[in-house]
Amino acid sequence: MRRTLEIAVFALAAIFAALVTGVGPAGAALPHTQKIVVRPVHSNGTPVAGYSVTHKSIPDFSCSGASTGAVDPNIEYCGFSSTGTVACWKSANHTVLCLRDPMRKHLVRVRYQGAFSPVAAPRHPSPQALALYSGNFCLVRDGGAWPQISGHPNWYGTYGCQGNGIYGGSGDGINRSVNPWSVHVVNNPNNNTPNAIVVRRVKLAFYVGTSS
Repeated sequence: MRRTLEIAVFALAAIFAALVTGVGPAGAALPHTQKIVVRPVHSNGTPVAGYSVTHKSIPDFSCSGASTGAVDPNIEYCGFSSTGTVACWKSANHTVLCLRDPMRKHLVRVRYQGAFSPVAAPRHPSPQALALYSGNFCLVRDGGAWPQISGHPNWYGTYGCQGNGIYGGSGDGINRSVNPWSVHVVNNPNNNTPNAIVVRRVKLAFYVGTSS
């Protein structure tokens, strides 16, 4: 009985160590989080070959500053909460080309109001999307009302995944002090319990840039 208990304790310790250090069951460390820059639009405002374009009509559509996921200047956040137009490039005829999902080679073209003023890229950009080692793919939050998390009243949602969300108490919710990066994923945020919060490691982090 004592031997069985010792084995169980050792197994739990190994699982905890894997979550904290990024070491897998076989003892091999996971690769570091890979940063990927997607460049769907040329500097002259035309789409890169291979990208399809859909025209969208969004009333009162305008642009309001640098995209949080940009690594190059003059990529802006446009539109409104939940329009998904978080990364847009100036194009022809007073329109912008916007990338909603960096995993898809698809852009939307929208006519904008006002000016598309030059902006610098953020000094510390946040990924537009994350791919987790658990298999989840998560897009950066674009506004909307998100539920509070039981036991963590100061947490807020930063990325939406398939059926769950990434939450944190500061910044974009990504812990970059470890490699691979880690995040807190909340399963079923609308009806969560304390044990619904799990630590997951980030496999890929997607940023946006401009092609030559």
